[in-house]
Amino acid sequence: MMRLWRSEFGVAAHLEAGGKARGSFGRSSYPVRAAGNRVLQASEELRVSRLGRSAAERNAYLRGAFQGAGYVVRPGYARGHHLEFVHREESFVRRVAGISRAPLKVTRRRGRWVAYTKSAEGVTTVLSQMGLHGAVLDYETRAVLGEAKANANRVTNFDAANATRVALAAARQQKAISGLDPERLPPALREMRELRLAHPDASLSELARLGGISKSAANHRLRRLLAMADEG
Repeated sequence: MMRLWRSEFGVAAHLEAGGKARGSFGRSSYPVRAAGNRVLQASEELRVSRLGRSAAERNAYLRGAFQGAGYVVRPGYARGHHLEFVHREESFVRRVAGISRAPLKVTRRRGRWVAYTKSAEGVTTVLSQMGLHGAVLDYETRAVLGEAKANANRVTNFDAANATRVALAAARQQKAISGLDPERLPPALREMRELRLAHPDASLSELARLGGISKSAANHRLRRLLAMADEG
């Protein structure tokens, strides 16, 4: 802030003695003091342009708002996309939402006002508008890696669940058909019974391959065996 006063308005400013205080963003702040007619003129210029008359001014306002009241969740496995601005004043939050190029939803949470987006596009749009292009690339990279990990886990869980179903079905079949007398079975059913008992963990496709028949034929023969077992 002291550099801003000096570079933009040619005003010498200094930090006021006495230590830090709590600012409007709920964070530590340090009072900056300046005096003189030029200070009054500069203050008026800032007041007139505080909402931003150009895209650059509006983007700069958004950057300052994010530094003071913004937060973004780092993307990754088991995390969603989330960027928000939180402040006690509704007017400030709605002003930020109006400046943002990405749609921000405004709500009230635990006594404070929040403008937020939960989409990846919304997060990267706001970061890009603030000129944080390096952060955009990092965010997108982490989001892709997180999604890849999530997909890998979904595939692994699906395979594990499928293997469990196959094992349970095979165990039920083995228990049911083991009591059948092979001498009283037609040759095709006798062969399928022997295959199932010899390969208790094999899937239907594997049984069909071992028996040199189609998957449909293997399924039909197993069903016939199970029906005969149920009949006693």
